[in-house]
Parts: sequence; structure tokens; C-alpha cells
Amino acid sequence: MQIICISASNVEPAREHSASTRACELIRELAQAECDAQVDILPLIDYELTPCRMCGKCLEVGKCVRDNAFNQIYARLAEADAVFVVCPHYAPLPSKLMMLLEKLEEICYLNWCQNQQYQTIVYRKPIGLVAHGGQPMDAAPYYKTALLDPLALAFASVQMRVAGAGEQWPNGVAFGIQKLSLPPGEIFVRIEHDWDAIRGRLAPLVRNVLAQVES
Repeated sequence: MQIICISASNVEPAREHSASTRACELIRELAQAECDAQVDILPLIDYELTPCRMCGKCLEVGKCVRDNAFNQIYARLAEADAVFVVCPHYAPLPSKLMMLLEKLEEICYLNWCQNQQYQTIVYRKPIGLVAHGGQPMDAAPYYKTALLDPLALAFASVQMRVAGAGEQWPNGVAFGIQKLSLPPGEIFVRIEHDWDAIRGRLAPLVRNVLAQVES
């Protein structure tokens, strides 16, 4: 089983301590404990994506004619059996993740206009969504509304199957922080997480995504 876990974090100074990447690592551990899965972490910070210009040329060639970074990710999505996306709260959604979705949706829409039986490269592939931010864990319902719900609609619109984690979390899971501090002379806060609690929140989502691959 081939699984791609996309980290949508794009904060260079915090790269080595990225909560998005750590969540991806937990997803990998949980998936590999459940089955024989190869889980590759794909950090969007490594890809210089560009906004969609709606030129329509992707209809002719099946990929973006201006954005090789997108095409690399697009090829990885085509190969995957399942996808996870870990999305931090920015303003509220990270720009690179939006660029990725712009192009996925444009390719889907243009082809659908030509043929309403069109199936995307991610047709019916299960996707697990994880949202997080710099507020305490009890802010998770906000992350559900601001991040998970719109992302679920966007990925469903390109024909993916959004997996949930129970009745409370139908579109993925969210988590916040344990505490934060500002070291003297620095501009970025130091954030601590309860990773045991986060692992427990991620586990049912991972199981549901894997179950959808097998169904």
C-alpha cells in the first residue's frame, strides 16, 4: 500500500520542529502498525508552487504547463492508494495547499465540462485530513470549521473520499497545543504539544482511511 502524507506547513525557521511534520510521522507509525504500508511524507515547503492562471492548457496536456512542482506532486498523488493532509492554521489556509487545490480543481472541472463521466487521477481515493494551530486543544472545534470542513469540500470536489474519525469528526481530526513560550530575543514562540493525546486522536482516522483503501 502506497500512502502519501502531505505536510502543508511552510514556516522555514520552525522546519525542524514542525508540528505538521511530526503529525505526519505519527500517521506513518500508526499506518505501518496496522498494515504493510509505505508512507512517504511530502512537505509542501520543498515545492515552489505557483497560483493557477486558469489558462486551460492543462486540458490539452493533462498537467500544468507552467508549474513543474505541481506536476511532481500530481504524479505522486496518481501513484498513491491513499492520502493524508496535515494542515496548520495560517490565514486561515496555507497558500501552497490552496495552489495545489486550485490546479486539481481546474483540471477536474475542465475535463468534466468535456465529459461528465470523467474520473480524476484521485477518483475515490481515501483522504484523511488533519488540522492544527497555535491555540489550546479546546480550540479544535474552531479548526474543524475553519480548516477541516472547507478542505473536505474541496477534496470531495475532485472526487476523493474524505474519511472521518467518528460522529464528532466526520471530516478529519484537529488538535491544538499544550502550552507556548517566547524565548528572549526570538520572534517565534516555542510550542509544546501533548503528542500522546494527538496520537490517540489520529489513530481512528488512520484506521478509517486504511479501511477505505481495502473496501
